[in-house]
Amino acid sequence: SILYYTWPKQWYQRRVRGRKYGTIKTDNLPEEQFDAIWTHFFNNPLLDRYELRRGVNIIHDMDMIPEPHLVETIFYACRRLNDYAMTIRILEGIKDKIPKDPIVYQWMLQELAPCMEELGIVTPDELGLHIAPEGKGPLPY
Repeated sequence: SILYYTWPKQWYQRRVRGRKYGTIKTDNLPEEQFDAIWTHFFNNPLLDRYELRRGVNIIHDMDMIPEPHLVETIFYACRRLNDYAMTIRILEGIKDKIPKDPIVYQWMLQELAPCMEELGIVTPDELGLHIAPEGKGPLPY
């Protein structure tokens, strides 16, 4: 028998007796379909913290920066699950993916500003997470 979790049938399935695990095949999808799949995934009311983190990790591992509307969807999912720390990690991940081009990060923050203000999310820079302690020199990351 096959159990289906919060992932729709064509994306993820796990065989109970076997050890075959499915993954999402979104490498060759058009942009609109890719966004629709992930928007549907993060809007799922049955989404739990494990699946939220798994989805965010899959998106982060891809060689791309997610669209702002997809990041907004993830922020709302984090709010539903009361996982504020994940929102900060998402912003750190976006910033770390583009270290040589801060303009893209500023554009992303500008696009996400209404959503972040509504949800009360602050950036890692506003929290002082990238400021070196006094007398310790620059942070290693």
